[in-house]
This record gives sequence, C-alpha cells and structure tokens, in this order.
Amino acid sequence: MAVKVVALGFCFGKQTYLQSSWNVLDGVLVLVSLVDILVSMAYTGGNRILGILRVLRLLRTLRPLRVISRAPGLKLVVETLITSLRPIGNIVLICCAFFIVFGILGVQLFKGKFYHCEGLDMKNITNKSDCLQANYRWIRRKYNFDNLIQALMSLFVLSCKDGWVNIMYDGLDAVGVDQQPVRNHNPWMLLYFISFLLIVSFFVLNMFVGVVVENFHKCRQDQEEEEARLREEKRLKMIEKKRRSKENGGAGR
Repeated sequence: MAVKVVALGFCFGKQTYLQSSWNVLDGVLVLVSLVDILVSMAYTGGNRILGILRVLRLLRTLRPLRVISRAPGLKLVVETLITSLRPIGNIVLICCAFFIVFGILGVQLFKGKFYHCEGLDMKNITNKSDCLQANYRWIRRKYNFDNLIQALMSLFVLSCKDGWVNIMYDGLDAVGVDQQPVRNHNPWMLLYFISFLLIVSFFVLNMFVGVVVENFHKCRQDQEEEEARLREEKRLKMIEKKRRSKENGGAGR
C-alpha cells in the first residue's frame, strides 16, 4: 500500500491511489488491521473504549476480498454485479408493481374461497355449515388470497414455479365464500394464473438475467479496452526508452 501511494500519489490526479475503488478497499482493510494491532497491544482488559474497538477485528474477515483486485476474472464478476444494481433496481420496481396488481386482483377473485372441509365422507358437504354439523374441520389452504399479504406470498410461490399447480387448481375449484370446492368449477380462472406466469415468471424475472449478462459483456469490453490501453502505453514507453538510449549512445560517440 505504501509503495503504491508513493508511486501513484495519494488523492490529487487522475491515476492516484484513491481514484481506484479497489485501492480504497485495500487501504481500508490495511487500516483496520493496523488499528486492530494497536488496540490489541494497548488493551489490558480495563479500558472499555479499547475493548469496543476490538470489534473491528471482525472486519479482518474481509481481507480475502483483496484477492479480487489481483484476479481479473473475479474482478470482472464483481464489477458486473455492481454496475447491474441500478438497472436491477428498476426491474425490481416493475416486478413489485405487477405483484401488487395481481395480488389485489387475486384478493378480489378468491378472498375467502380457499377453504375446504376435511373429513371422511365429503359427498354431502356443500358449505361450511354442513362441514361443522358433521363434526368435520373447515380448513383454510396454506396459500390463499384472503388479504394482500397472503396473496403476495401465494404469487411468490407461483413465480418460483414450486407448488404452483396446487394453487392454480385451488383457484379453479373455488366456488364461493364458505362453499366447499368443486373440481374445475370455474376454468376461466386459469387465465389469471397463466397471465401471471407469462408476464412475471417468464418475462419480468428473466429480465434480471438479461441485465446481468448485458453488463457482463459491457464490463468485459471495458476491461479489454483498458488492458489494450495499458499495453499500448507500455509499448510506447519501451519505444521512448529505446529511442533515448540510442540518442544518448550517439551523443556519447
């Protein structure tokens, strides 16, 4: 670190030490290590303030991050993730908007309808009253649309495509509030679930992957251009050095 600061300068200039975020990370980790060493030397067990400062030792676990600046592949991945944060934030807002819209619509369509009777003989059970009179249990489904929070949880399961079939069939079987479900009672509700899967699961969520891939190619191109620029500068310096050595040799003769 000290050698870099002396060679590049500390903060004033285009290529000084603090102009690189990787150098800043490296410097912070070195500073934390120095503070930890000084605190460990001065701490005797009686000074509470120094004891609190020893918490900085936890930050030393970040020291492996210094390897990233020396590994071009890891550096490229980290830069890709960092540059993807802003566009990903916009996609998150779009995704949340779709979730809220479909959640509100789901509450309007299915509120109080994701219940069923659990018992031995269900042939004559048509509603909640029949279920309770038969001493059976009137149970709500684990994933339902009784309120917006429950609806968002159910939609999240749908978007993950893990157990979404059961939720969809519960919606198709729903008859009404306090009514026993009937198999495929309302097949038109299939439009709600298919629309959500197409818009959110297959379109919006795949935009995350697209943003990361696009930024990866962009960062790789920038990295290649930077490496080419550094190689060109090195080549020009070598040419200039050879030219000066020839001039000095000619002048000596």
